[in-house]
Amino acid sequence: MRDYSKLFSVNVRHNYYQDNLCQDLIFVPTQQSSLLMLNQLYLYQNFATGFNLVREVDTGQPKIKLQETQLHFGIGLKQAAKFFAITNLNEASPAKEFLSNKKIYLTNNGLNENLKLNIIDAIVGDSMNLNFILAANSEITLRVNTSSASDLIIAYNTDGTPIASPYKIKKGEDGTFAKLLDLSKLPDGLYTISIKNAADTGEDLLTYKIFKSNELQLKSNFGVLDLKLPGIETAVEETKFVIDFTRKETIWNYYVVNRSGSDLDDFDFFIRDKSADGTSGGNPVYSKYTFLGTAVPDNDTDSITKISDGKITVFKSNTKIPFFQKLKTGLELSKNVGPTKVIISKHLPNPTPENQSGEESKIYIYV
Repeated sequence: MRDYSKLFSVNVRHNYYQDNLCQDLIFVPTQQSSLLMLNQLYLYQNFATGFNLVREVDTGQPKIKLQETQLHFGIGLKQAAKFFAITNLNEASPAKEFLSNKKIYLTNNGLNENLKLNIIDAIVGDSMNLNFILAANSEITLRVNTSSASDLIIAYNTDGTPIASPYKIKKGEDGTFAKLLDLSKLPDGLYTISIKNAADTGEDLLTYKIFKSNELQLKSNFGVLDLKLPGIETAVEETKFVIDFTRKETIWNYYVVNRSGSDLDDFDFFIRDKSADGTSGGNPVYSKYTFLGTAVPDNDTDSITKISDGKITVFKSNTKIPFFQKLKTGLELSKNVGPTKVIISKHLPNPTPENQSGEESKIYIYV
């Protein structure tokens, strides 16, 4: 009878989802990694929120030896628009914004269960054309490094002789710096391109992070998972690697369009947070929020202000509100007609994450 031991697992979590489980990612090992897993007798098992690495073990042996292994996986998205809409992918320190041309890079620190997420600039193949502008410089110094090695060779003479690093590059006539990086002799992995001044002193003027893989470069990947599994000679216990994603937060703007024919001077609109959120009977992800109402300013660029035939009041939340799978309830729109308070809606709609604009979300209400 065969017995199997789960060696490693990768689980994806996201605090947008009520159960904290994220089924949005797809992991596909590279061909080289698939071959390594086969040689190591690993069984690769996908499931909805990640994957397992399993190995057959001999129950008569108290120890098994695992060789040090590095595995690369392309990361795909099942619904890219939705995932980007609900997920904050920006790096806080140092600040770096996740833009449409960027990729994510996930890796482990030994058997630390939390996989570290970074933004990288590109997934590239054996060569890379690098072009950039540094208006204040006429010459720069370029080198390619890894976390453990510096001044890697990325240029060769016509006869194949390596050209030593670092590399001096002069500004072209078009005002840009250009360099063809020959990465063909380097193994697949993460590299840093460091650009300094001509004297090669001080801090980097520019820094690029790239992942080199011919196979992954040809596919439409959201990012790369780089697992560095240590050699193990002791009894194996499962290591549960975790990827944690964080939901986005935005300022909520309610545009209340008055189509009732009544003059806004005759009554006032109000939005109150009447929810039980934040209490034992409510939803702890949400707090109670205050919404300040004002007339639409003259410089408001929202299209509703151009096409509406009614007066508009805008209510803006006093702070950012997180997106969450479970809707926020208890936001109440009311108006005062003389001494009487009239409730128009007890449960205002929430914004749709896909329709956010920058750090703000907009909701339209017609009365």
